Amino acid sequence: MPRPQRVGLFGGSFNPPHVCHLLASLYLLETTDLDAVWWVPVHRHAFEKDRELACWDHRLAMCEAVADDHPRLRVEPIERTLGAKSYTYDTITALQSRHPDTEFSWVIGTDILPDLPRWHRWAELRDVLRFIVLGRGAPVDPASLPDGGRFVLRDFHLPDISSSQVRRVRRAGDPVDALVPAAVRAYLAEHPDLYA
Repeated sequence: MPRPQRVGLFGGSFNPPHVCHLLASLYLLETTDLDAVWWVPVHRHAFEKDRELACWDHRLAMCEAVADDHPRLRVEPIERTLGAKSYTYDTITALQSRHPDTEFSWVIGTDILPDLPRWHRWAELRDVLRFIVLGRGAPVDPASLPDGGRFVLRDFHLPDISSSQVRRVRRAGDPVDALVPAAVRAYLAEHPDLYA
C-alpha cells in the first residue's frame, strides 16, 4: 500500500511573494520528507495589516505564477472559501476533509513558536498537525517548543527580505529584482500601479 502524500502548508500574506518564500519552500522539499509544498495565501487578515493587503486576485495570481515554474509547489486558495476570519484549525480541517489521503504539516518560523499555545484550538491542532520549524540562521532551541506538539526542526539562513521591504522599495520607485522571483517581477511589470 503506497504511503500518503506528504504536504507542507506554507501560510502567509504573500503580499507580494518574495524570494525567501520560494527559497524556504525549495529547501524544505530537499531536506524533509515532503512531497510538495502548498502555499496558502490568507484571504483577509484579522489584524491592522489588512490595510496594506493587496487584493486577493493579485496575490493569488503572483503565487500561481511562481508555482508554475516549480512542479512540487502548488497554491491552495482554500482560505477564500472559509469566511472573513479563518484560523489555522479551520484551514487544516477543511483541507483534511478534501484530501483525506494526504498528511499535512504546517510550516512556521521560529518567531511563531511562542504564540503557538495561544492559537485557536491549539490542544486539538497539535494532535492533528505536524509543524516544520524553520530557524533563522541559528539552531532552534528544543526548550522553546510548546509541550505536546510534533515538530521537525530545520535551520536555514535566509536573506533578510520581507514583503513589507518589497513594498517600500517599490513605492520608492526602485527595482525589486533581487527581492522577488522572476515570475513576480514579470507580474509587477505588467501591473505598474501595484504597490506603487
